Amino acid sequence: MEAGAQAARSRALAVLRVRGRALGVAVLPAAAEVILLAGAATGHLVGPGWDAARWAVGALAVLVLLATAGIALVVARARPAMTPTVPVAEESAPDLYRMVRDLAERLEVPAPSAIALTPDCDSWLEDRTHAAHGPPARPGPGEADIPGEGRRPRRAPVAPVLVIGSPFLWWMRVGELRAVIAPVVAGTGPSAQPDIAAARRFVRGLDATLAVAA
Repeated sequence: MEAGAQAARSRALAVLRVRGRALGVAVLPAAAEVILLAGAATGHLVGPGWDAARWAVGALAVLVLLATAGIALVVARARPAMTPTVPVAEESAPDLYRMVRDLAERLEVPAPSAIALTPDCDSWLEDRTHAAHGPPARPGPGEADIPGEGRRPRRAPVAPVLVIGSPFLWWMRVGELRAVIAPVVAGTGPSAQPDIAAARRFVRGLDATLAVAA
């Protein structure tokens, strides 16, 4: 399991490196414009040619920054797709929740935040921390909920939802069900890593943006 977590973190870091390089390319024209303006202020980069370069690079920097801000806004506001499932309240299935938490404790990973059912013969973890998939975040300690305040309260990290195929509950005994969902529950450990969570949010945002564009 440790090797799988390390591999997942390596892939997440690769995704974050791609995102970082894209941001670096986006701010490159702005950095070049700063250098040209500094050269003009110090009297080193002067003349008609440098003036034209400043105007051209400045216009390019503004266009690139506007495009980057627009893309980032679309990615942040796009609603990621969510598999249709039926949520299971803990009050209606306390034994199931107890079994899942016992598995998480034995595997030394965070317990899933909730359980949902799907008609498919499958089981997986689903991230539902996007703002469009739940109620507004509650203000943290010391953060007043002021009407009209532009700053949104921060969201506390939430473990993914465990989705279980309803046929498993119909056909399997308790021991068989534990064996099926144990590897899935083990995935909550890597999902709690900040790098993996950030990469997952970035990729899901891109997927949602492509779905909106299509």
